[in-house]
Amino acid sequence: MSKNIGFVSTRFAGTDGVSLESSKWAEVFAQSGHRCFWFAGELDREKEKSLLVPQAHFENEQNVWINERVLGEKKRKPSVTESIHNLRSDLKSKLEKFIRQFNIELLVVENALSIPMNIPLGIALAEFISETQIPTIAHHHDFCWERTRYSVNAVGEYIHMAFPPDLPNIEHVVINSAAQKELAHRRGISSTIIPNVLDFENPPLIDVKHTEEFRKKINLKNDQIMILQPTRIIRRKGIELAIELARALGTKRCKLVISHKSGDEGFEYFEWIKDYAAGHGVDLSMADSHIASPWKNSGELQKKFSLWNV
Repeated sequence: MSKNIGFVSTRFAGTDGVSLESSKWAEVFAQSGHRCFWFAGELDREKEKSLLVPQAHFENEQNVWINERVLGEKKRKPSVTESIHNLRSDLKSKLEKFIRQFNIELLVVENALSIPMNIPLGIALAEFISETQIPTIAHHHDFCWERTRYSVNAVGEYIHMAFPPDLPNIEHVVINSAAQKELAHRRGISSTIIPNVLDFENPPLIDVKHTEEFRKKINLKNDQIMILQPTRIIRRKGIELAIELARALGTKRCKLVISHKSGDEGFEYFEWIKDYAAGHGVDLSMADSHIASPWKNSGELQKKFSLWNV
């Protein structure tokens, strides 16, 4: 029996891991006859199947204001608590609207119950899921204990409550065994492993001409070797290791290409990476503005290159 499935996150847009993996899941659900709908603060999905809620984005002005006052701090002011709950109440009403508008029968929460990038959204989700008992899959890509920026905070009770919540109607899914073990050890929560994979039985069709155009777009000469860093530009990806590899190869023919964008966690690391590459004599190219998700059913792929071209 087909169901209406609602995906919820801070962002479903671009080529970040959460956006890409959610598209793969939606494709599998659709092949089984289910209908998928989208709720986030930034969306590039079909408009008729989406509810855009700017307050859900981690870069929303209200959320940034809250994070500046609770991350790296050991206590918070009552005014901050009030702001958290005001935004939580607003987001909760938007979730209720989403469920009614699309008659959602199953929620798939993508990382919004994993790391506290938007604390009010996590609290709103935890409360809504508990109160309605709607069947939910919490898909965890990474947790707050994996990121040093959350090690000191003034919202410990909220993190314990909602990141992730331990509720009977939530099935937790992680992407590797290390995450499964840590979730069980730290929170006593069992989970299922579903790794991030590709459909190797049906490899993508590669447009050779389009791929050649991409090489020209990033000024990659015919005799150059591309070293691909297919990640966002954030410190924990260790991009400096790719720079050191390019230098160790000892040839001017190598060009390091980074396919994803910077900015999700500030631009300091991005600026440092550019300086580090220049200091090591490594040719560095940023390709994020030319690339779109291959799972996106929109006109953007006609204007940009697919990840498969890379």
